[in-house]
Amino acid sequence: MLKWTKKWILVMIIVTLGLGLSACGDDYQVYTLNLSDSFNTTNKVIVISETKTEAELNKLYNELDQILINLDLMFNVQDRGDGVVTELMRLNAQAGIAPMLVSDELLMVVKKTLEISNYSQVDGTYLFDPTIAPVWDNWHFIDKLYDSFLDNRAQAPDEATITALLPLVNRENIEINEEQKTIFLKVAGMKLDLGAIVKGYAADKLKKYLVDLGYKKAVIDVGRNILLLGSGINPDGQDMDWKVDVQTPFVGMFDDNAVRTYGTMRLSDVTVVTSGIYEKYIKDDEGRMYHHILDPRTGFPINNGVISVTVICQESIVGDGFSTSLFTLGLEKGMEVVNALDYLEAVWVVEQGQKKAVYISKGLKDIFVFNEAVATLGYVYQGVYNENFGN
Repeated sequence: MLKWTKKWILVMIIVTLGLGLSACGDDYQVYTLNLSDSFNTTNKVIVISETKTEAELNKLYNELDQILINLDLMFNVQDRGDGVVTELMRLNAQAGIAPMLVSDELLMVVKKTLEISNYSQVDGTYLFDPTIAPVWDNWHFIDKLYDSFLDNRAQAPDEATITALLPLVNRENIEINEEQKTIFLKVAGMKLDLGAIVKGYAADKLKKYLVDLGYKKAVIDVGRNILLLGSGINPDGQDMDWKVDVQTPFVGMFDDNAVRTYGTMRLSDVTVVTSGIYEKYIKDDEGRMYHHILDPRTGFPINNGVISVTVICQESIVGDGFSTSLFTLGLEKGMEVVNALDYLEAVWVVEQGQKKAVYISKGLKDIFVFNEAVATLGYVYQGVYNENFGN
């Protein structure tokens, strides 16, 4: 099976964000490189370039894939039964024992995580806290992930078990020594999980590699983190924005095409990252759903009415981190952060009674186009949040 495919007319990515690539002019071809499943997820890169040979494409595939493999060997914390111990696993094993010398990349990603976490503080608690890992592990989301085809039910962990683990959740117990390039997790049993940000970092690294090689147009998809390099191109060979379709939560490939996406944007040279309750969750015998974004105050899923938040910005590491951080804050406090940072835009879907309200930040007013067909699913477009203090 080929690792790469050539498409002359149309390529569609069916992920959290669907991107339609228009047909290219005679001077360009569209190549899709389906990479390996690093980070336990699907990854692909689509490049628009002049015609490439099979040897050139295989070389590009191998080098891009190796970048992801190397990062996975650094940041993975899930035991996959293969005996591999990553750098982050070694750091977690040193918790409460001693500081550990870490790589420049791990140090940078931890610092960036804490920087974004700073914006999530509410009443002294950082709601986006990478030390939630011991609690998250006890939910067993990976093993118990709900599949609608299988209807596999699973019980939530008991409250006493979760409560006993909460003292391990405190990002203040991460001690960084930049001069010595060490990190110390000060409490035995605490763990870091950087899964909420590392896929964005990986996308940024793939983009840099492509830019260094001279590529100017690409779509990078690392576990549904979408990073657009440059613009798309129309059938006449002229530059045009990429068409980005935002997937409707809980709607899948077998649903009516008309309602699979709730909005569209035309964008270039940005990242688009979504966090939502529909991405990973378990369902118990009573039909209660428990999503994977946990509240560090309770150890249970955050319950603030947010269904999803999609972040648009320049760097995918930033978009990845903020999509989770904003989700934890909820619509009101989250939009305060977005409005205070000129490099962030966001699209929200929130529960409002029986309806699902869609809000956007002010920078998307002339960019986001609502799909009226999803009104049949209870979606209501509210426009720019608080623009007229009436929504």
